[in-house]
Amino acid sequence: MVINVFKSAKDAKVKVPDLITRPVGRLMFTRAIEKLGDISEEEILLLDFAGIKVTDSSFIDEFIVKLIKHSAEKNYYVKLTNISDISEINIDSVFNSYSNYNDSRIAVSRAELGRNNRYYIGPLNEHESDIIDYFRINRSASFEDISRFTGLDIPVVKTIMEELLKLRLVRKNKDDFTSV
Repeated sequence: MVINVFKSAKDAKVKVPDLITRPVGRLMFTRAIEKLGDISEEEILLLDFAGIKVTDSSFIDEFIVKLIKHSAEKNYYVKLTNISDISEINIDSVFNSYSNYNDSRIAVSRAELGRNNRYYIGPLNEHESDIIDYFRINRSASFEDISRFTGLDIPVVKTIMEELLKLRLVRKNKDDFTSV
C-alpha cells in the first residue's frame, strides 16, 4: 500500500510543501489510519514524501513514530521514500532522541539510499547496519548466510536478527529473512 503524503495533506487542506506541528501530524496520522483499514498482515506501507520539503520534529513524532508503533501492533511494515535531506536529518534526530529517552529504539526502512548512505533511518549499530546493507544485495538470507558475511557466530547473529525484527527492518519467513 502506498500513501502519497503530499496528496493526503492537500486533501486535508494542509498547507504544503512543509509539514509541521503536532496538530498536522495527528491529522495526517488519523487520515493514514483510515486508509489502512484494508492493509494485510506483513504488507509494506510505503509513505511517499515526494513534494514535501520539510517535516519538523513535532510532525514526525505524531505521524511517523505513531505509524511505526501502530505497524508493530497490527503487523505491517512502514517504509519511506522521497524524503528530503532536511526531513531525513529531522527524522533521524527524533528517532535518536526517542531511543535515548525511552529505553527502546525506533528505526524505519527507506526505499532509496539516504544522505547517511544507508537504506534506513535510525540508531543502528555497525553490525545491524551491515546486515541491512547485505539485504539490499541479497534479498533473503539465513542465519548461516549472515554469519558467513559478518564473521559473527550464529548465536550473536540470532540476537541481532531478533533486534532487527523488533525494529521491523526485516521480515522472517520459514527458513530465512527478507528486507522490508
